[in-house]
Amino acid sequence: MKTKFFYITIAALIISLVFSCTKDIIETDLKNKIVTLDAPADKYSTTTQTQLFWWEPVDGALKYNLQIVEPSFSFVQQLMLDTNVAATKYSFTLPSGTYQWRVRAFNGSSNTAYTVRTITIDSISSLANQTIVLASPANNSFFNTYTQTFRWQKLQNTTDYEFQIINQTNSSNVISITQTDTSYSYTFLAEGQYTWQVRGQNVTSNTLYSSNTITIDVTPPVVSTPSSPANATTVVNPVDLKWYRDASSIGDSLFIATDSTFKTPIYYSGYFIVLTYNFTAGTSGQNYYWRLRSKDAAGNLSAYSSFWRFTVQ
Repeated sequence: MKTKFFYITIAALIISLVFSCTKDIIETDLKNKIVTLDAPADKYSTTTQTQLFWWEPVDGALKYNLQIVEPSFSFVQQLMLDTNVAATKYSFTLPSGTYQWRVRAFNGSSNTAYTVRTITIDSISSLANQTIVLASPANNSFFNTYTQTFRWQKLQNTTDYEFQIINQTNSSNVISITQTDTSYSYTFLAEGQYTWQVRGQNVTSNTLYSSNTITIDVTPPVVSTPSSPANATTVVNPVDLKWYRDASSIGDSLFIATDSTFKTPIYYSGYFIVLTYNFTAGTSGQNYYWRLRSKDAAGNLSAYSSFWRFTVQ
């Protein structure tokens, strides 16, 4: 009887664990949910070519599929946009014409139906109320290479574009050119923070400048410094490893090895934004060596720190 009870208990435990794990990995079923579109309004007519497409978030969604066609999904003459985005807002520039746009939410296992609206862009030659949409690089980006390619969306009724790069240190123009292309590659001569901006032009009008800021940084950060446990000490498992970080870096790679050369397979490695790691896998009597390598916002890597040693009691 005890044996039977034992097996029933084990079976119940297994079922409970399986059910618990299954609950953790089941995603929200989006099939019966609806994407609510905020703007532009349905059947909206405007002379503004650049529109902000905006919808309400759907609980359980990982991303959203946004599509724009001319003139309608029942009679597609041209696919203007088909993109997956995590955000619930997306700016896009359309030439004059009638379009339908739709959005659906999805995750790894399900999706909503599409919600559809119509928009009309009326032709107008004046650029005064139009906006240039910058494609890349994004605002406040950091780069560890000097050569960058700048891209923006084409705007109807634009004859050409004025492209500028401004050094934020002294507010001087690094370059100012007029061209018909919607991209430009430039090689910077020095590190620093720069604003790049574009405006559209024709013979009678122009847009305002659209601008983004980027930082060119090719200098490695200062490496972080181990702080505890003290070097060459014996400690009790688990071990809280802690370190200090210089303001020039944003995170650290931590390496733990069983020899000071770190040439044998690394016992542990990981990347951390925080300044501590709880090491739980130590073996009693074993020496462990650990060191750090820091990374900055541009992706530059520091040299390795000096290694510290601890022995698990």
